[in-house]
Amino acid sequence: MRGSEEVLKRIPKRCLEDIEEYIPRISAALDNLESIKDKDKVSLSLKALSSPTRLDIVLLLAASDMPVCLISYILGKDQSLISHHLSDLKAAGLVKETVRGKYRVYRLKKDALINLLETLDSVIREVG
Repeated sequence: MRGSEEVLKRIPKRCLEDIEEYIPRISAALDNLESIKDKDKVSLSLKALSSPTRLDIVLLLAASDMPVCLISYILGKDQSLISHHLSDLKAAGLVKETVRGKYRVYRLKKDALINLLETLDSVIREVG
């Protein structure tokens, strides 16, 4: 990433006066851009958590592993819809699927969720 000096060179002189109060914080802002190593993964995880239904699923799985049918009954939603949401959560690396008999049982990957939250927490704390 470019240093703050390079960024300032690209800003028209007429604008520098208007943004003067922000200049001391440019370096910290640029550091934030570099602080998350795998932005695609973080973005995918945040997108997965942005749905109220997927968030409900995560909250249920935080308490216990569950098959799709039970999640469907608890949330009062169609099983195919729940399966679709679980597929999104699985693609984001937030849940793990196992087959037990005729059921697909899902488990929250708590370590992945904790890592995501710690990453966001560290960026926010850096800003102070």
